[in-house]
Amino acid sequence: MPLSDTFHAHCPVCGNLELKRISPEHVHSALGMVWRLLGMPALRCEPCRYKYFSILPMREMQPEEEPVRASSAD
Repeated sequence: MPLSDTFHAHCPVCGNLELKRISPEHVHSALGMVWRLLGMPALRCEPCRYKYFSILPMREMQPEEEPVRASSAD
């Protein structure tokens, strides 16, 4: 993982950076009530299905560039 990605939210189990924001009520942890009261964002990792709270900001995904299509001149 590049050093720049360590300052963004990533899954603590598998290291995945592509996370989904979910409702805090879906995260069950020992300090879940505290994190909910503080308004921390709840995240879910799609591949390993781990749900957790994170104070780190999510990485902005770059939109994939569309392939350039050759126009046919008739």
